[in-house]
Amino acid sequence: MWKPASPIVITGQALTDQEAWWHEFRNELEVLAEGSVDSAWLTMVCRVVYPIAFKDDPRYIARLAYAVFALERPQLGRTMHRARMRRLRSNRRTFCRRPRR
Repeated sequence: MWKPASPIVITGQALTDQEAWWHEFRNELEVLAEGSVDSAWLTMVCRVVYPIAFKDDPRYIARLAYAVFALERPQLGRTMHRARMRRLRSNRRTFCRRPRR
């Protein structure tokens, strides 16, 4: 399990290991996104990522998460999709097997 090199103290109270992990993760992600991160979204991401990666360095995980979130999926236009599906059907290719009659 990851532990901070030295205890992180906020308002005179030391953070638990989980709180320290979240703190480091959030800080790194906010720096990478240049402060334009929605707080509620960031909390949700922390809740999803922490159980998977609590043993790893939170700053490294934040950089990895940022790289994943920065990827943009190309949008497939409806006309492109229709044309692609027409080609697949004309070649008699299907994604599910149907019994032949």
